[in-house]
Amino acid sequence: MFDRKPSSSQLTFTNEIGSGSKVLGNLEGNGNIRVLGNFVGNITESSGSKATLVIDKDGVLTGDLHYTNLIVAGTIEGTITVDEKIEVYPSALIRGDIHYKSIDIHPNARVNGLLTCAVLDKNAHQPSDVIAFDLTKKIAS
Repeated sequence: MFDRKPSSSQLTFTNEIGSGSKVLGNLEGNGNIRVLGNFVGNITESSGSKATLVIDKDGVLTGDLHYTNLIVAGTIEGTITVDEKIEVYPSALIRGDIHYKSIDIHPNARVNGLLTCAVLDKNAHQPSDVIAFDLTKKIAS
């Protein structure tokens, strides 16, 4: 009935950064990835992958990311670019700007940054049509 992306429990992961692990460096991911530990660096998706990155409840990403889909239940500090959908769960904390096509922020999620929707065409933003009123004429007595 509704075209919903699978939750993290329904995804099969090609890579996982385990709880208690700390990774320093950049990652180019191919497929669904789950971060349960601490990742310091940038995460980008391989071209043509069209996958989902999950920052689990105890996961921490310090760096920028660019992925097709993103599910956040943990912490991200950095700029986020999501080509399709981002879902931000109540336990999430995001400090950074988010560029997205579709966003779902659950109640109690904490997001501090500029939100930019990619589907809004900058040329479509025109000033509102304003009706000019002549304020020198008396309309009512």
